[in-house]
Amino acid sequence: MVQAIGLAVCCLLLLTIPVKPGGAAEQQFSCKGQVIDEGTNPAVQSNPIDLNVTLGNKNKLSIKTGDSKMLAPRITSNNKIQLRFATKQFVGEYFHYTGELFLIYTSGQLARLNCSRT
Repeated sequence: MVQAIGLAVCCLLLLTIPVKPGGAAEQQFSCKGQVIDEGTNPAVQSNPIDLNVTLGNKNKLSIKTGDSKMLAPRITSNNKIQLRFATKQFVGEYFHYTGELFLIYTSGQLARLNCSRT
């Protein structure tokens, strides 16, 4: 009798647990930063970089630049620590824990951006 009541309570609890859809929800980030120029005068500021990044279901990534250009980078790896992707212009590395995004341009320049969820 006690086992039957315990089983009934467990079944009731399982029925009340919400079920999530199959994929992760879309995540949107606003990223701001600038190019880091090694060896240049630190008093000279480079142009700011402003990106809107969307990481959708099934690891679909899209980037909208400040001048409204849309980029569709190819994700090369994604784990709990780092998301890495590539475009023709740069390779990007986003760190989930710190919210930092580094862009390594084909010209050799490095940009550092801080991202926050929107």
